[in-house]
Amino acid sequence: MSYPDCFNCIDCGVNTGEINEYYMVYNFLWWGVVRTSGMLCIGCLENRLKRKLTKYDFPKLPVNNENDNKKSERLKDRLNSG
Repeated sequence: MSYPDCFNCIDCGVNTGEINEYYMVYNFLWWGVVRTSGMLCIGCLENRLKRKLTKYDFPKLPVNNENDNKKSERLKDRLNSG
């Protein structure tokens, strides 16, 4: 499946859909370091936060289902870490 350019990470340019890193974090967290709309891969968001994401950063929403096999290993790790 091909994803449009709007899925590209605004920092590194990787297509977050193609690497299976489509997720949502809490608004206060996102707007605290991003201040724009767009996508970030997990690594780039963590670089901006200067820390590793944990399960407490992700609201309980269907998009953040850690049992979804269409998630990158990195994203599944963060959704399960605490």
